[in-house]
Amino acid sequence: MLESYTRDQIADLVGHEVVDGNGKSAGYVDLVFVDHESGRPEWLGVWNGLPGGKRTLVPVRGSEVGESAIRVPWPAELMHEASTYDDEDDRGLLRDDPDGIAISPEKERALYDHYGIEPETAPRDGVVRLRAVVVSVRAWDVRG
Repeated sequence: MLESYTRDQIADLVGHEVVDGNGKSAGYVDLVFVDHESGRPEWLGVWNGLPGGKRTLVPVRGSEVGESAIRVPWPAELMHEASTYDDEDDRGLLRDDPDGIAISPEKERALYDHYGIEPETAPRDGVVRLRAVVVSVRAWDVRG
């Protein structure tokens, strides 16, 4: 299961295709967001593969890594309707890491509501817990 991956294993996920239970593509892994304290991966940043394209957030929970793709238990349509990450998440939220990308506590709560799941770790009000650990994939890096 993806939840148990180490930082080194997470880095290898960038560029992998993300598919739902029916094999329908949702895009490609662009970033992986981990819990700042535990280091456990919690959200996949999924890019639709188009220049300037939408980048949505998908829970890692229940995801499995296959030979050719990461299979998630969420329907592609639900993933496409999820909150996005973009310039508002980039820099500025992390006073101790000005070059980082993070998900705000408000956005994280909205994501849990969107997917109908509860956080495994109780969020602390107003505390940014999730930080990206992998640099964005460029269009020419996407695996075929």
